[in-house]
Parts: sequence; C-alpha cells; structure tokens
Amino acid sequence: MEQVTSNKKKIITPLQRFYLAEQRIKLGLTVEELSQRLNVSRFYYYQIESGRRGASLKPSIALALVKELKIDALYFLESEAEHMKKFHEINEI
Repeated sequence: MEQVTSNKKKIITPLQRFYLAEQRIKLGLTVEELSQRLNVSRFYYYQIESGRRGASLKPSIALALVKELKIDALYFLESEAEHMKKFHEINEI
C-alpha cells in the first residue's frame, strides 16, 4: 500500500485486525464464508482482516461485521479506534 506525499511515495505498514480473525474463527467461519455473508469478495475481506485495506472501514462494512460476527457494537468501535490509533502511530500519519 502506498501513499503519495509531496511527490514522494511513502510505504504504509498494514496492521492486522486480530479481533476480527479471532471472532471469525470462534464462530467457525472461513474467510470465504464470511465474505459471502458480507457480500464482498474473499480477497476484499482478507484485505480488511489483514489490515491491507487501510485504517478505517466503510460504515456499511462495519455494521455488517458487527451483525455477522455477533460482536458487541461498543467492543467493535473500541477495537477499531485502537486499531486506527496504532495504525497512525506505526505509519506516522
């Protein structure tokens, strides 16, 4: 993942969303099964879980993840806020 800053390319370090993977596995779902439930490609969901899809999620995806992974909404928001904070720290954004 690259970000262009004043004509220089900055390499962005992805940060995995472990809490999504843990919950998916806890429910016995594969990436393929969850991506089908979310109505996105397997590759797109993998990018979300592995952190290669950027710091923030689209609201529609976030809501669908809460529903499909049966995650408490407050826990999800706190986890995403922590993820974004760490992502920005690691990448000095």
